[in-house]
Amino acid sequence: MPKKRSREDFFRKARKKVKQAISSRDNLLIQSVGAVDELNKSSNLLFERLTEWYGMYFPEFRAKEPTKYVQGVLLIDRKNPDRAAIEKAFGPKTQSIMDKMSSSVGTKLSEEDLVQVNALAVQIQLLWKLRDEIEKYEAKIAKELCPNMSYLAGELLAAKLVAQAGGLKKISTFPSSTIQVLGAEKALFKHLRSGSRPPKHGLIFQHPLISTSPKKLRGKIARSLAAKLAIASKADAISHNFIAEKLKSSFEKHAKQVLGHKK
Repeated sequence: MPKKRSREDFFRKARKKVKQAISSRDNLLIQSVGAVDELNKSSNLLFERLTEWYGMYFPEFRAKEPTKYVQGVLLIDRKNPDRAAIEKAFGPKTQSIMDKMSSSVGTKLSEEDLVQVNALAVQIQLLWKLRDEIEKYEAKIAKELCPNMSYLAGELLAAKLVAQAGGLKKISTFPSSTIQVLGAEKALFKHLRSGSRPPKHGLIFQHPLISTSPKKLRGKIARSLAAKLAIASKADAISHNFIAEKLKSSFEKHAKQVLGHKK
């Protein structure tokens, strides 16, 4: 009888832990980060397909931003060009587009062909819209779950770090050196295996003070940010005190010193 009761207690506790893990805000954050990542990958693949497909029809058309290219696909009909609509979307580039249309070496596509190309363009726009909506939700959850990390690094970067670590409690146990290279595991393993240069940063490279800094200074700034994030994660997971304003001020002051902008 005692054995049976002990077994029941074990399964009850196990079920409780599983239920807590599944229903945690961490898990919601991890799922949203994964969804955004997969939507980006899917939309990027489909965008490449669109440029190849539409490129058969109008190979001379170029746009720096993917959103503008998709807009052009939906607007530009070489057979019946709508100059007013093109001008509204592309402004001073309109005449160049019109000239390229008239001398294009692209193949002729039927109305049915163009309908299919446009359908793909619309689906890409819908994927981008869904990604943006989930990113807003992701930022909201991050601000609730890890306000210190979010204030210090930005909601989306904080969310990615927590997701990469496997949860807020886990990242709160990491030393700053681990947080610094989160997301650069492949480069780290390569360093350990072959002796190549160790990575100076992982996901935190996305912070503007790191990504826009000279390459030789990024490691120092990344190390400083990782140290502050280690403190912020512990505050978010354990004490729940908001201390991010001081952390951010200290980090930005140190970053300016590293960059040679002492006040």
